[in-house]
Amino acid sequence: MSTLPASIGFSPGLLNEEAIRMDVIGGGPGWIAINKPSHIAFEDHPWQNGSPHLIGALRIQLELAKPEIVKLGLKEPASVYGPEPEVSGVAIIADRSSTLSDWRDALGSFQLEFEYTFIARTEDAPEEGGVCDLPIGMDDTRGRAFISHHRGKQAETEFIGGESYERWRVWTATTRYPRRDQVQIHANECGLRIAGELQYARTGRVTLADTVYRGRINKGEDKPLHRSLLLHLGKISGNIAGTPFSITAPPPDDFATVLKRLQKSR
Repeated sequence: MSTLPASIGFSPGLLNEEAIRMDVIGGGPGWIAINKPSHIAFEDHPWQNGSPHLIGALRIQLELAKPEIVKLGLKEPASVYGPEPEVSGVAIIADRSSTLSDWRDALGSFQLEFEYTFIARTEDAPEEGGVCDLPIGMDDTRGRAFISHHRGKQAETEFIGGESYERWRVWTATTRYPRRDQVQIHANECGLRIAGELQYARTGRVTLADTVYRGRINKGEDKPLHRSLLLHLGKISGNIAGTPFSITAPPPDDFATVLKRLQKSR
């Protein structure tokens, strides 16, 4: 297999109005992993009202024989798993004719582990983590998930608390099979209000005042430090056809900035 490009670009109009580049963070014969930004759809979905998506844009540029896309070695790019449009992180794409079935078999048999990082309010949040196994249903009319013991499907998320910074705390969420919006709705059910959440709660965002000592900011100078949901799929690991793998993705700039400023505020 030829050397993978370090990143791939998408022309203006394919995914949004401006050109965008995404880092290629892993790959092998017949598959690649990309660090998907937030506010970009990974694949087609009924809730997205036909909006552009990464898989579609990749196929368009492959048909145009764009050199860096051809170097990916995917004859027919297809979805393995990628985070929801508002979530950043690891997205895995496989070639339909060669490796896709192995990846989907591993996903369906719970051979993969997905590890997310998020920042949530400390107010009314639990002191300890735990496992949420509430079943999840999908409401295609409203475009959102819901908890249902009658119509929902099996879902399990483990939450582990990390460093705390007064009003905010870093958490890790892991699951073997992430359903649409699973981490968000399970977090909300457990009292964990993710920064920037708008779908299942109205949490608000981390602001400048949250990251400085009391009295160091003038009235009227406070401002949000991010515009995205602070939920990031940072790692996918497991076994594919008996071969172990692990892929990690660094958080986007606004997430990293919030973390750095919170750490400095201690």
